[in-house]
Amino acid sequence: MANHDYDLPPDWEEMTDEAKSRWYTQERCRRQAMRQDTPAGRALKRQAERAEQHAEQSREQQTAQTPPDTERSCETRSAA
Repeated sequence: MANHDYDLPPDWEEMTDEAKSRWYTQERCRRQAMRQDTPAGRALKRQAERAEQHAEQSREQQTAQTPPDTERSCETRSAA
């Protein structure tokens, strides 16, 4: 597998060469726009920040909903 910093789409293996090329072009354009101080670049940065915040909130909610490991809790109490 190639060494890169792209987050490839889940259906990457099924994509045609043309679709992969189009995806790479769009991704490079998106990254370039994010580096520039333009309305489009600022909008993309805000969108990326919102996506990261949403992902972080989802992780926090999932952690809060995970029940404690009762077997391990019992072992800890027994050891004390």
